[in-house]
Formats: sequence, C-alpha cells, structure tokens
Amino acid sequence: MEQKVKAVFAAHPDGQETAARIARAYLAAGMEVLESQLEGLEENQALAVEKGMSHLLYFHDAEHITMVSLMDEMGGFTVDILVSDLQLPR
Repeated sequence: MEQKVKAVFAAHPDGQETAARIARAYLAAGMEVLESQLEGLEENQALAVEKGMSHLLYFHDAEHITMVSLMDEMGGFTVDILVSDLQLPR
C-alpha cells in the first residue's frame, strides 16, 4: 500500500499565488494539504514535523520551490526544484 502524501505548502510573498493554485489541485485530488501562513523555511519545516506531514513545499516565487521530504526510507532530504518538475494531479 502506497503511503499518502501529506504536505505543508508555504510561500514567500512572491510565491503565494502559485502555492495556493497548486495546493488546490492537490486537495482536489484527495491529498492532505496544509497551507501555512508562516514565512520562513525553517519555521515551516518545524510545522510540518509537528503536524506529522511527509513533505514541505516552500515556494520562493512563481517558479522556484524547495521541497523537503521528511519521511522516506533515507530519513529525509531537501532538493530545489522548479514548478514544472512537480507532477500535478489531473
């Protein structure tokens, strides 16, 4: 059985619109999403851990995201990606 993705979506003011749009798409697909109003990456990572989420997506602007995987077989990782790298639900 595949583990369900549970993610915190957070954004710098320059990325808020994109984060909200993508969060809605994931919510519509049945994923658990928490939209954070906290601004910094570290604060949002602490929130994601506190809430038992598997991922944090922090939108720096409309294109650049830092994705933190908190629960994987390797103990978690952080990677910088582009919005176009995301697999958006259909």
